[in-house]
Amino acid sequence: MELNWKKNLSDTDRIIRVVIGFILLGLIYTKIVSGWLGVIAIVVALSQFVEAYFSY
Repeated sequence: MELNWKKNLSDTDRIIRVVIGFILLGLIYTKIVSGWLGVIAIVVALSQFVEAYFSY
């Protein structure tokens, strides 16, 4: 079995992921989101940045 790891994001997808990440970080910075929900938002934001960077 062979895995095919082709990049699967267009430039539009990358921009949307980065914008979502910044929005989530902005919500945390302005303390609209805090506590456990804030931790989850940070993890999701970081995952969006990683996926946008690696185009995966």
